[in-house]
Amino acid sequence: MTKDLRQKVRISLSPPEATFWSEIKYSVGKDRLVTVEPMVQLPDGSFQITLEVCGLSKAKALATLLLSTKSFSNTRVAVRVKSGGKIVSPITTGLTPAKIVALYRIAFRTNELFSFVAARTPFGNTFVYPVFKVRVVQFFNDDLSDFYSNYNNVAAFVFRNVLRNVINGTAIQFSTAQKKA
Repeated sequence: MTKDLRQKVRISLSPPEATFWSEIKYSVGKDRLVTVEPMVQLPDGSFQITLEVCGLSKAKALATLLLSTKSFSNTRVAVRVKSGGKIVSPITTGLTPAKIVALYRIAFRTNELFSFVAARTPFGNTFVYPVFKVRVVQFFNDDLSDFYSNYNNVAAFVFRNVLRNVINGTAIQFSTAQKKA
């Protein structure tokens, strides 16, 4: 391969923080009341993702359910939620399974990928089951394993990547709605 051709053909992969931002944008951001702002790099080298949410109760619910930070090796990504331009703090006390179910309803009632949420108590342990529609979340991501270089994942699993998996000791079991025959 000639030097000129090597300079033209540069293979690069999307960094994990960019994939994480896209997972939030194409899952939580699939809501007319949520805007996922462009990710910014902070002076310390970490990254920040900000969601602007219409409605304080929805913003508080999302701030509670979303991962507040995610680390990839030496890279840290902070996630914050704003409503009306002001940063919203997550709810940290009194999060029973019933209240977590209510938070999912508030946070995702206008999200086009959300179906419903329920709590179940098999074998004495209560789990919260947010159920998402039978959809694939897809976006360009330099994925060399895909013919079109897309990221492809089931909606429930994308939400599992960006939301908290345990809240106040209650496990969250991300699920996909039953496909209609």
